[in-house]
Amino acid sequence: MRNRKAVSLLLVLAIALAGCATVGAPAGKSFVDMNPKERSLYFMGWYKAQFQDASSMGTLAQQGKLSPGQVEVYRAKRKILIQAKPLIEAYDTIAAGGGIPGADKEQEILNLINQLTAKAGG
Repeated sequence: MRNRKAVSLLLVLAIALAGCATVGAPAGKSFVDMNPKERSLYFMGWYKAQFQDASSMGTLAQQGKLSPGQVEVYRAKRKILIQAKPLIEAYDTIAAGGGIPGADKEQEILNLINQLTAKAGG
């Protein structure tokens, strides 16, 4: 019974992660075509969705309802989100002020998104 719940949880998390891929993206626009404010919204939407997912996983971990592998995914996700938050906030501050954030900062955020996707999918 417990294993069935764990498999169900992983399936729900995988579906949620796939659904988050387009959170905040304007309809009909690719990431390349977005302006800095739209990219900032995309990053913030991604962060919010992943934070909510990590919070749910944290609750389940505290209740002892996650397998050791799931706990490792939770810890990795949490670590990546801690790294991403100040980068996304700084990006948003620049974009909201009408500036153009540096491509290096944008790439750092995208690298963290990719890391999280790899951890959750692997």
